[in-house]
Formats: sequence, structure tokens, C-alpha cells
Amino acid sequence: MHYSSSLEYIVGSSYSNTSYSAINYFSKNTDDKYGFNSGNSMIFEPQYIRKTNPIQYAQPKQKYQTIYATSHSFTPEIFLNPSRPKSRFIVDNNEARDIAEEVFELMLKEKMPSNIPINVLPFEEFKSLHSRFGAWSNGVLGFSINKSKQIFVRENHLDALMLVIGHEIGHVLTDSLPNKHDEEAKAFAFSIEWAKTIKQHNIANLGPSIKDEFDFQPARNGLHDVAFAFVDFMVKKGRKAINLHEDLVKGYISVFDRVY
Repeated sequence: MHYSSSLEYIVGSSYSNTSYSAINYFSKNTDDKYGFNSGNSMIFEPQYIRKTNPIQYAQPKQKYQTIYATSHSFTPEIFLNPSRPKSRFIVDNNEARDIAEEVFELMLKEKMPSNIPINVLPFEEFKSLHSRFGAWSNGVLGFSINKSKQIFVRENHLDALMLVIGHEIGHVLTDSLPNKHDEEAKAFAFSIEWAKTIKQHNIANLGPSIKDEFDFQPARNGLHDVAFAFVDFMVKKGRKAINLHEDLVKGYISVFDRVY
């Protein structure tokens, strides 16, 4: 998810919070079979931002430029095998960061920018922080603030955690696009390449956890279904997901470009 003008609300309705809406996107959990350490129904893990320095959270009173107000959602289960073995629950921030950097470098052939802090937080701390930006839902797994390029994810099992992190990076790596459909398609295309990279290189032994074929069943809300259908169509047509991401970023193509 991501907050670029609103929260990427994953559990239901969208909402706009123009005061703090520099937030980008959320991710939600639809598969609760893992259970949660603190009795929560979420699936994600912790990891990000070196613990050598204290985490600097975005100040809630700071007003970010609003780009659009809508809800965004990303469900990691679309990439995960239902019968996958349970992955370990990460407790070391450095480990999660290292894994994300490995995926990023293999995927883009360059180092992951150091100005994208990734914070993996315990449930209560994550909930408290998120609540400063907007309404809370137990389905929220992660969110990001585009202007400051900060990513916050809820602690979870490694496989789901890494997919949420990849989706958030897909949002904050570049500036938010003015068209919310293109912005969501941009992050989703990045997520596809991210998942494929993890599987291809069996990063952190997560390869078997990733599906061979991805099935997309986004919410039929006129945003995710339209954006996801576009990305799915283009990828099945032969366009490499990361190239599609780059074309959307540069404005070479749009969800509403009928030429494709």
C-alpha cells in the first residue's frame, strides 16, 4: 500500500485524510491460517531499517502534498502457494533488510537506494503508528509514505512479509503518478517482477513458496480490477513486468492508453 494522499486501506472502504495523507499503500491479509504471535490475525513479519540507529518516523503533524484520495490494496496471497510450508517469523531487522536488498539488486542490477527506510514493527507499535494517519483495520499489513519514501510493515512470516515490502518499494521507488490507476498498475507490475525474482533465485529459500502462475482476483472497485487487468494483460502479451513498470513511470504507457 501506500499513502500518497490517503491510506491504502485494505479492509474495506477507502477514506481520505488530507492532513496526513502523504501515505501511500497498504497491504491486507486474506489468509489467516498462520496465526500470529500476539494473537492477531495477520501474517507478516518484522524487518527493516538497521536497529543501529533509532527509527525516525514521519511526524504526523507534517502535511504532505496530496495526490489523490482513494484506497489501495495488495494481497500477497496472489503470489503464494496455498500449500507452502510455514516460513520463519523474522525478528532481526538486519536480516529482512539484507534479503530485500538482495532481491532488489538481482532484479534491477543496481543497489537498493539507501534513502528508502524499511521498518518492520511489532503489531501494537505498527497499529499505533498507523492510527496517527488514518482509521485502523486488522487487515493492514504495510503502508508507505511517498514523499519521505518511508516504508512500514507489520511483523509477519518471511514469505508474505517480503511480498508486502516489494509492493511498497514499487510505490515509493519513484514519485507517485498523477493517475491513480497508473500508480497502482506501476506498483503491481513491480510486485510481479519482485515475486518472480524471489522464485527464480530461490532467495532465502522462498522459491517453493511462490506460485508458478499468478492469479489475480482484485476487488471489483473500478481501481484495482482495472489496474490489475491491465498489468495481467500486458504481461500475458509478452511485456516483461519490470519494463512495464518503467514505461508507466516514464509516462510511455497508461492504463487508459487504448493504443496498446
